[in-house]
Amino acid sequence: MARTTPRVEQEVLVLPENKKTSVLVGSQQWYSWLTEEENRSFFFVNEIGSFTARKERRRRGGWYWIAYRSQGGKLAKTYIGRSEDLGLERLREVTSRLVSQWRSQHNTTLLSQSQPLVATTFLPPLHANRMIERPKLLEQLDQSLSVKFTLVTAPAGFGKTTLLSKWYERFRQQRGDESTIAWITLSERDNDPTRFWRMVWHALQGEQANTDFDIAASLASTPQMPLETVLATLVNTLGKRPAGILILDEYHVITHPQIHEGMNMLLAHLPASMHLLLASRSEPPLALGRARLYGELVELRASDLRVTPGEIRCFLHTCTDLELSDEEQALLEQRLDGWIAGLHLVGLAMRGQQRPGEVLTRLSGSQRSLFDYFAEEIFAQQPEVVQHFLLSTTLLTELTPPLCAAMCDDERAQGSVERARRLLDTLERANLFLVPLDEGRQRYRYHTLFREFLCEKLQRSLPDLVSHLYRRATDLYEQQGMREEALEYALAAQDTERARRLLEHMGEEWLWKKGEVARLLAWIQKLPVSARERYPHLEMLYAWALLLSGQSNLEEVKTRLDTIERRNEEAAKGALRGEIMALRARLAAFRNDLPQVLAFSQQALQVLPKERALLRADVAFGLSGTSKNLDESYRMLAEAQHLSLALGSLRTAMFASRYLAATCMDQGKLTEAEAILQQALHITGDTEQQRVPVAGFIHIGLAELFYERNELAAARRHVLLGIEMGERCGEIKSLLYGYCLLALIAAAQGEIEQGWREVRRAEQIALIGNVPWLSERIAANAVHLALLQGDLGKAKWVLHKRGIDVEQGREHAPGQVWDDELLALARVWLAEEKYDAVLSLLEVVGARAQQRKHVRNVFVAQALQASAFLGLQRRQQAVQMLNETLNLAGPEGYLRTFLDLGEPLRKLLRRLERAGSARGYAHTLLGAFDKNLDPPARPCGLSEREYEILQLVARGMSNQEIADTLIVAVSTIKVHVRHLCQKLDVQNRIQVVARAREKGIV
Repeated sequence: MARTTPRVEQEVLVLPENKKTSVLVGSQQWYSWLTEEENRSFFFVNEIGSFTARKERRRRGGWYWIAYRSQGGKLAKTYIGRSEDLGLERLREVTSRLVSQWRSQHNTTLLSQSQPLVATTFLPPLHANRMIERPKLLEQLDQSLSVKFTLVTAPAGFGKTTLLSKWYERFRQQRGDESTIAWITLSERDNDPTRFWRMVWHALQGEQANTDFDIAASLASTPQMPLETVLATLVNTLGKRPAGILILDEYHVITHPQIHEGMNMLLAHLPASMHLLLASRSEPPLALGRARLYGELVELRASDLRVTPGEIRCFLHTCTDLELSDEEQALLEQRLDGWIAGLHLVGLAMRGQQRPGEVLTRLSGSQRSLFDYFAEEIFAQQPEVVQHFLLSTTLLTELTPPLCAAMCDDERAQGSVERARRLLDTLERANLFLVPLDEGRQRYRYHTLFREFLCEKLQRSLPDLVSHLYRRATDLYEQQGMREEALEYALAAQDTERARRLLEHMGEEWLWKKGEVARLLAWIQKLPVSARERYPHLEMLYAWALLLSGQSNLEEVKTRLDTIERRNEEAAKGALRGEIMALRARLAAFRNDLPQVLAFSQQALQVLPKERALLRADVAFGLSGTSKNLDESYRMLAEAQHLSLALGSLRTAMFASRYLAATCMDQGKLTEAEAILQQALHITGDTEQQRVPVAGFIHIGLAELFYERNELAAARRHVLLGIEMGERCGEIKSLLYGYCLLALIAAAQGEIEQGWREVRRAEQIALIGNVPWLSERIAANAVHLALLQGDLGKAKWVLHKRGIDVEQGREHAPGQVWDDELLALARVWLAEEKYDAVLSLLEVVGARAQQRKHVRNVFVAQALQASAFLGLQRRQQAVQMLNETLNLAGPEGYLRTFLDLGEPLRKLLRRLERAGSARGYAHTLLGAFDKNLDPPARPCGLSEREYEILQLVARGMSNQEIADTLIVAVSTIKVHVRHLCQKLDVQNRIQVVARAREKGIV
């Protein structure tokens, strides 16, 4: 992200407008900078943490600096002092104070708003099978400590985890220092950078936690400490410790690009005293070329882990007390192909067999089919009570005696839990693919392949039992407060009543607190239509989700709402009426019918009970759009934002924050808008570095801010993030605003045809959702693109489609036209040299903007009026008006507001540059104009085709998908990707995207 706030990092102040100029903290130049009135804020970061400092005036005289830091959705602040007090030691002291203040409030949590870290995550599984010792492999692992990285890759069942757990235990026994080796078993839920790095930190620190630095606190702080700084601190801290080893098992489940990026950074700077050991089913997407080249990497692959003939013979002798003939041994070696899990299965199948050859003849097919076949054989050998136990508990992801007893319908019988405990112990001693999760043997899980086999066996042999077990699992997870898991099991069981109850209980939380519209909609759509229609509250949730996701047009939602009201006439007189009025208010807002929004919102607030606080907060937020005065809108939005945050209504809070920032931008307050958006963004990021999807709307707001400042690369990054998150959570507003803005960004970068494509996307989305409330902006964007192309006919056609007769004077323009469209009309008339008509039209628009305190529209109107004055040869009046406008706009850095007006304004700026108090800002604008006139060069020497493929790679498309899109061979795409790696000086696709984002290419 491009940064506009001055930063203090490594004891130096770096100014965004001139990054080559740096000021040492504590120098005379530093104190002079602090005392200058226009310098109101800076960002400070060190190895402990970070904060934003703001200069504020106190009632009783003078300016003072205050430090702000947000974590866990709460804003903390502390007094720093006057400008002359801000030495380096003072800044460090303030950082420590803020971090300590946060820790004292959160000393019982590992991660704010996330799942706690499970203790067994940091211990290797306790494998009972010790019959194959594999000393050569253990010795190889010992020797690998001479380099800094070991990679173990092999498919499932090749014994990676068993080998590493043996080595882990042997290392502890030999070295006698448990703290020098750490273990993490990864799972899919660890695809969250904050959670991942907190786990790494927790595993490596153990009981020696550094009280001066908390990696999760730094990643979740506002302003957020950069990942590079956090990892640098991690590396520096590890470098001061004795030699250590970190084992990451199951790394193949990690898919988050930022985690891979961080791992690359860690590997590049790993202290000589540290060793990283990583196990995965496939080679991870890390930059390993340099490590291989310089001998810094030891690799164990499937070929190294293959079970040897000697190990096969030894295992079978110990396990079955059988001796195979040379022919049988050769056949077994051929069919197993080194697969150790297959050997274990064969050993179990041969127990008690006098003719092992009969078992061996059945060895054929793929490894998975082999597993299923022999698992069936082994399952048949078990007593009926064990078979029942296996099938009854297979749906559980974690096995404990009480849970197993409950799943077996046995939890109320005397001694049932103890019986379950004995059965688990029996299964473990029999090596029946049961993996202990703790040393006390209280928690287990089935081996992945064995669990998959049991699930399929259950479906085939006892289909009637499946639904019952799903219901039992629903009960258990609901009792444990794991409602999402309970809902998934209830839906799988087709338990409509239970699923309905859970959905009604969770619905408002997912809609308003989490903003997960798409997921809520998917859950509801799994229920039968008849079930939805019987319950008005569920039907209302469905109607809300349909509207907010854009998956149903406004008329369909209105019809659904009329039906709900008709079916529930009595209930609609009470609390349900308030919910119906709230949804009608939102429908009116989508139509831009402000009187109806006001009327329905007031009715909703009169009827909705206080316990429906989340919905009441959203209605209050909707009311903020009914005011025609921006100061009043600001007040109402600020109240809605505060109330929503207090209630934990994340969706409403984020939308209120986004519109509050947009109001500030319209009022001429870009700096305040940025502060609001950054705070909102980091509130959503406390639980997830990738951030919850509703944060997409905040990214759209930041994109608009950076676009206004002409920071186009940053604007593009944020708008693409916003669109991606909007697609994920189903928010149609994020998509509409996003594509409208993306069209402007593309045009500003000289890609006008791409801009037209984005406009068409926005039109299609608005058409599908039947949402007219952004049509005026889409039209204004289309006029802008047409004027850039010099196509007056197309610009006039766009306005004509909106019902505006551009051939007539102002008096013939419709009275209900939005100001965006009237300003576009003024630009068309200006291009046609209808200067008097322009002045007449803008007199009305400008007066209305002044009345509403819409400062940005005032800027546009006055700039266009000045251009019209110049066209009428009233040069002095033109220069004077533009000079006044720029004096107002300059301090906050408005650029695109003027740049997008094009050539007419550029001519006037030439005159203003030579005279007037705003000539400095006029010079800045002219410099930006001249830069825009240069043809857009492809960065890093990329060809047009390479640039096109880079955009598709950045969207996450595979080589095959890109080839299908461009209608070329996959081999051609691979060549282009290889060229991209070379030109961007990286090793793989993930690094290509990361480097391209650094350079602002995507």
